[in-house]
Amino acid sequence: MKRTYSPPEVIKKKCTGCGLCVEDCPAFVFEMTDTKAAVVRGDWCIGCGHCGAVCPEGAVRHEAVPLGKGPRPGPGPAADPEQLMLLLRERRSVRSYLAKPVPNKVLERIIEAGRYAPTGSNSQNVHYVVLTAPAQIDQLRRMVIAFYERIFKWIQGRFGACLLALFSGRRIVEKLRESIPKGEHVKEIMDQGGDCLFYHAPAVVVVHAESWDTCSAFNCAAALYNCSLMAHTLGIGCCFNGYLEGAINNDRKIKRWLGIPRDHRCYAAMTLGYQKTSYQCLVERDPAKVAWR
Repeated sequence: MKRTYSPPEVIKKKCTGCGLCVEDCPAFVFEMTDTKAAVVRGDWCIGCGHCGAVCPEGAVRHEAVPLGKGPRPGPGPAADPEQLMLLLRERRSVRSYLAKPVPNKVLERIIEAGRYAPTGSNSQNVHYVVLTAPAQIDQLRRMVIAFYERIFKWIQGRFGACLLALFSGRRIVEKLRESIPKGEHVKEIMDQGGDCLFYHAPAVVVVHAESWDTCSAFNCAAALYNCSLMAHTLGIGCCFNGYLEGAINNDRKIKRWLGIPRDHRCYAAMTLGYQKTSYQCLVERDPAKVAWR
């Protein structure tokens, strides 16, 4: 459902006519009229808050989108390029956690970081499902494992493989077939009490949004990545979980159990917990695959 906002208001006495709100508004709400900014398409407003944030005189008031009461941004970015690059390289996929619950206040702070990720047309349509109860996480684990056991059984039969290829594509089936030996090894570990799915994490987070919104995939991924960076600064390790995402989107029972609406899709999921391991050095990556035009 499209969010609607009451239009912003220009305080004429304060407006100096600099035109910054006109230039910065992505929804074409403002125009210059008699050397002053004016709201001419108020019903087009997407509530992004750019107009109020960019105005140097505080001449734009938007009651529907109050400006933050926290610290004001400085003259430059809060982190320099070297600090940011170090943070990005430090964050790793953590698969070894301490048997220590993550307090709700810490999880709320992590999700708060996701709240400030960009979303298409400022839809802010990212929904979170957070599991912290061991019994719930265990039940979800069992449902996901049961789903993949069915999938691996299907791909070993000709009819099941053809059916799966029809809906998911031939390459997916080929990849699954190649992973059968690994899947059998994982099952042995799981049968012995190991956890190769959630790694005994004390928290699992799932994000979902409307499947018909073409920006939902980006919105959810950006939000959860923001969360992972905040988690890292708090000493919380994370690991994005594509297996959980795939199971949710292909098993209605799991999707219903998580309370995800039918017209929504899970676009990302991850485990969280206090790190048991520490990494002693940074790891290099392949060069960026860039085509300069």
